Amino acid sequence: MSETQSTAARVDERVSRDAVVEELDADLSSAVSRLFRRLRAGKVDHQLSDSHRTVLALLVKEGPHTLRELSDHEHVKPPSMNQTVNLLVQSGYVERRDDPHDGRKVILVATAEGVALIAETRRRLHAWLQAQLRELSPDECQILSSASGIISRIANS
Repeated sequence: MSETQSTAARVDERVSRDAVVEELDADLSSAVSRLFRRLRAGKVDHQLSDSHRTVLALLVKEGPHTLRELSDHEHVKPPSMNQTVNLLVQSGYVERRDDPHDGRKVILVATAEGVALIAETRRRLHAWLQAQLRELSPDECQILSSASGIISRIANS
């Protein structure tokens, strides 16, 4: 094979790979969006946005946080986080308390209602998803297991 033919083969291979990547991008984006919408359909309180539920879930999972800690975790400015927290407080899912270690600070704590909301949302989500997964063949489960690891790696990069 001449050098010109070799270069042409590499160009064809790259163009072919780019086309595969573009198609996979479209297919994966669409599938993940549909799955996300379906998972969101299982939420318990339809008045809360995804960002509200994310903050509440963080407080349930990790315990009390300051407004600054929540802002930093969610990569938003404190005034934006304050709006999110205010709605959670008004809804009865979060309460403000004095920080026992620093009286100048306020910590945010999930209430029993907030804990129950997150638990029920997770229960619904997992029940639906597990029912769907039970319908898969063993080969499909293996493929999906491998794909979930790859998707996680992409999401964390």
